[in-house]
Amino acid sequence: NIMTSTGTWSNDYDTLNNNHYTCWTTGTTCTSVYYVLYTEELNGAYYITLTNGKKVEDAIDEMFNGSNVNANNSTAKTQVDNWYNSNLSRYTSYIEDTVYCNDRNIGDLGGWNPNGGNMVNGLFFDSYIRAYIDYSPNLMCSRAQDRFTVSSTKGNGALTYPVGLITIDEVMYAGGVDETNNNKYYLYTNQAFYTASPSYYFNYVYNFIVYFNGRINETKPDNEASIRPVISLKSTDIVESGDGTSTNPYIIETS
Repeated sequence: NIMTSTGTWSNDYDTLNNNHYTCWTTGTTCTSVYYVLYTEELNGAYYITLTNGKKVEDAIDEMFNGSNVNANNSTAKTQVDNWYNSNLSRYTSYIEDTVYCNDRNIGDLGGWNPNGGNMVNGLFFDSYIRAYIDYSPNLMCSRAQDRFTVSSTKGNGALTYPVGLITIDEVMYAGGVDETNNNKYYLYTNQAFYTASPSYYFNYVYNFIVYFNGRINETKPDNEASIRPVISLKSTDIVESGDGTSTNPYIIETS
């Protein structure tokens, strides 16, 4: 867990990039070793405690690859599952068990980098780099534990139902851009809604959202935004009519 320590900082608090490790003591003996990963002038330092000889690399590995990864349902998944069970469960035979990607690849370690990481930056995920730096959407999902599926054949087998959230890469392919309002593409709803893509991590994960004005943005996990489930049809052969737009939605032949 990340802890916070507040205190009086010098004007050079943001130049501590090669001095992550501390005992929080002026003495000569350490009872615990702490790793400072992020600093703020007003709020002090964010740090983790390293025990049993562990390094910060071990903490990162446990956080993203540990046995407890994907062990618990998020609030969003619970809501999506309830919605699916109430509205679409009778149509499951028509819905593809496709991969819904929660890409947790790390693009920049920031203050988590023990070799001089910048402690005024958090940990940035690859999706942040793709959306804000390179603008290079990618539909690949390289980490097996991030490929959410019902069956373990295609992915991690962690889903109850074949439903998920859209990724920020799919939003970009559809026309979503950072710092650019867009009410001319199909994802614009005049409401903010979550995607499945994490943006960056300080003391909690900020997730990408499609903002109410259609632009790409991100938000804290406790901010108010909608959840917009997505599914994949097994085949277009079951589409009786419609073109998939909001004014002319697909009508599925279920007889």
